[in-house]
Amino acid sequence: MVVQTKAQLKSAEEMPGSYGLPYLGEALELFGDLELFYWRRFGRYGSVFKTRILGRKGAYLIGPDANRVVLVEQAEHMSSEQGWAFLKPLFGKSILLQDGEEHRATRRLMYPAFHGKAIATYFDTIQDVVQNFLKDWGERGTIPLDSDFRKLTLSVATRLFLGTQTQGEVEQTSKWFTQLMESRLALLKWDVPFTLYGRGQDDRRKLIAFLQKIIAERQAAGNLQESKDVLGLLLAAEDEDGNKLSEAQVINEALLLLFAGHETTATLLSWVLFELGNHPQWRDRLRLEQAEVVGDAPLTLSHLKQLPQLTNVLKEGERLYPPVFGFSRGVLKDIEYAGYRIPAGWFVTISPMLTHRLPELYAEPDRFDPDRFAPGREEDKKHPLALVGFGNGPHSCLGFEFAQMEMKIVLSYLLRHYDWTVTPERSEIAPVRQPGKVEHSLRGHIKPL
Repeated sequence: MVVQTKAQLKSAEEMPGSYGLPYLGEALELFGDLELFYWRRFGRYGSVFKTRILGRKGAYLIGPDANRVVLVEQAEHMSSEQGWAFLKPLFGKSILLQDGEEHRATRRLMYPAFHGKAIATYFDTIQDVVQNFLKDWGERGTIPLDSDFRKLTLSVATRLFLGTQTQGEVEQTSKWFTQLMESRLALLKWDVPFTLYGRGQDDRRKLIAFLQKIIAERQAAGNLQESKDVLGLLLAAEDEDGNKLSEAQVINEALLLLFAGHETTATLLSWVLFELGNHPQWRDRLRLEQAEVVGDAPLTLSHLKQLPQLTNVLKEGERLYPPVFGFSRGVLKDIEYAGYRIPAGWFVTISPMLTHRLPELYAEPDRFDPDRFAPGREEDKKHPLALVGFGNGPHSCLGFEFAQMEMKIVLSYLLRHYDWTVTPERSEIAPVRQPGKVEHSLRGHIKPL
């Protein structure tokens, strides 16, 4: 093995790649088609390449070893705040935009709301919302999957993350939040009423006022430890030193969770339905598994833990269609990777989307094959960071268990009550997501069983 000394390391400036236009760099192509940007650069330059976006230089590092360096081994040299800074006007200084001890302290306080007994308390609410939402799918026949799943997961999220109770509250808070999210596309960040950004910030203020009202009512009522939603548990959270989340922190975290808890889940559900629609043998296998475990009884939380084939289908969905194409970090202290020294001030980006399609990790990587995760194969175990759709390390997804439970409830209901095929709305679609062959408007054609 050849060990490189620091003197032998090459400058990041020597990486293959392009800086693009003055100041703009490659921003126009990145923002124009993010997915295609990744695939084109990877195909042209390989697993390490440089770029410049709006005046800032960066390095894209592709593969499981890069994932390990950025997410785990040198995570303390990276800034998640700098990587996700564009989300600050939406969610404030939430956990996604925190680093170091600040991040660790917030995570300790939030962790209990997403693990152990807390998860069990959410099951009934999720199941009620799912059943009410999906019960008319057979009558409707054709469903715009991405749109409907966003409505469904947003309804779940507003109830459990914002503490909304009535249908009117769910609809109103969902409307405010949807308009807030639309404002992230605004080029002009002017907080005045006639701009897209200004309207979004006005909706954010309405959401904050609503949450302040709910929080005051909860605190006056007491018994926060007995809460059956995330908002109540965040208000009750206290660490061993008596530290608590401030009201402003609770509100920021609730808004972030609303985004993370519905957008990514809805996207992944749409693509899983697409694959199951094109692989009826897998629908049959999942139905048989569910019949053996659940039978004619009502679905329970314990049942979800006894469905390994459903778990593997979700893993394959995560592999083929990771909801986030890339994770970015600001470099706080020089790091080393693949023979290059990447200096402080740059950003680095890793890509679950590209990692998950590497043939050295996954056999026939473009093929839908949930059995690749079954005992005896377990291709994701070839490298501890081969499957990173939900992140890894200190900033791994706090709501992973919540998302898995929600998706299993949705799929279990659909498998029990419906059959379906899925087609794109406007153009042909490849069997898997590939550059130039992506269609996000999927339509499900639903038949009652």
